[in-house]
Amino acid sequence: MLREITNTKQSRNEPKKRWFSSSNMDLFVWFNDDGEIISYHLTYDKLRDEKALTWSKEKGFLHLDVDDGRRPGKHPGSPLLVQDGAIEPKKILAILKQDGAQLESSIMNFIISGIEEGLY
Repeated sequence: MLREITNTKQSRNEPKKRWFSSSNMDLFVWFNDDGEIISYHLTYDKLRDEKALTWSKEKGFLHLDVDDGRRPGKHPGSPLLVQDGAIEPKKILAILKQDGAQLESSIMNFIISGIEEGLY
């Protein structure tokens, strides 16, 4: 289940951010001064093949693969986001609905409707 990380660091020149995390996904949501969602970053399938779905009011959707930085015989590097066009909206929605069952309905509904309308 997604649980809010209440001590999320806020950057001075960035909109307010909230962070929700579970063993299988992380969700970062940014809000404008009126409390409206202006962007989010959702990583999912963290335990197998982590992917990231980002959305912003200005740029729309972007789907990325998380390169975890592991290299055989070497120290792991920093994770990087790299292009990944293989998006599975039904899979994302299933994971989100399972892990996000206790997420605030306004956030959940916003993300679900955006995925359904923007990716199908």
